[in-house]
Amino acid sequence: MTAHAFNPPASERRARRPRWRLRILIAAIAVVLGLCAIVGVLAWRDSNGLMSWPPAHYAWNLNDYPALAKVSQPFVVHSRTGVTLVGRFFRGRNGATVVLSHGYGGDQDEMLPVAQTLHAAGFTVVTYNERGRAGSGGQGTWGALETQDLRSVIDAVVRHPNVDRNEIAEFGFSIGADISILEAAADPRVKAVVADGSWPSLTGYLKSRLNDDITHPTAWLSFRLLELRTGADLGAVNPAAVIARISPRPILRMDGLADTAVTPAGSRANFASARSPRTLWLAKGEGHEDTVRPGGAATSPRLAAFFAHALLPPSA
Repeated sequence: MTAHAFNPPASERRARRPRWRLRILIAAIAVVLGLCAIVGVLAWRDSNGLMSWPPAHYAWNLNDYPALAKVSQPFVVHSRTGVTLVGRFFRGRNGATVVLSHGYGGDQDEMLPVAQTLHAAGFTVVTYNERGRAGSGGQGTWGALETQDLRSVIDAVVRHPNVDRNEIAEFGFSIGADISILEAAADPRVKAVVADGSWPSLTGYLKSRLNDDITHPTAWLSFRLLELRTGADLGAVNPAAVIARISPRPILRMDGLADTAVTPAGSRANFASARSPRTLWLAKGEGHEDTVRPGGAATSPRLAAFFAHALLPPSA
């Protein structure tokens, strides 16, 4: 008897092929879904980090500035965004008042060296913790909701009995500079602005950072999640689009020439969008945070002179 190899019918062979293809398709879909889940988890984690940074630490605190500590008063603001902001009110020799906004991930202690310089020159100074920082409510939104919070701070400042509501100015550092420009552009109560370390737009800053850092492929998704979770519009954080509206009120744009976060090119681009009276100050040898540290450019008499010229009568 001759042995014959088993050869299944053609119909059965045709039925087997789709089953193998289906299994491959299901496996591929499972891999894609798994990767998407991993990316989603990482992006969610990163969005948490974007909204809530670790506590800030500085080499100085209020006790290092006895003149400020002596006059410091609690300053609480109930923002239109629904959060409560905590701050300090330092009464000066006159009612001319400068509101200081710190950088992203920082807190109001970052502004103490600048506050000391202005207060010594006679100004009343207000500092505060931005949303999600050191006792203030909410979560960080990279300037989107912080701009509305600053508007509420100005609302509280103009109601204070020791403030001349016609002599109010703003100083902002980094993201604080962004929100100072955005707030003042739509608030005529603010008579002068100093913006230290402000990018022309937040999206431009993020793009430049992401182009230099390929280790965070989930970064853009993280920012989209931040917008969805907070209702913030990061595209609206665009100081260059509104900085011209501050005119005819004076603005001083300042940065450190050694700044790698906000490059001198970004400073000049932002400054180019402003209108007179405008001043550009690039401090030699100073990096992004150096300008607001003790002895930095923002603690020099030049800053106090700018605000004095903008706010005080000539006789003062």
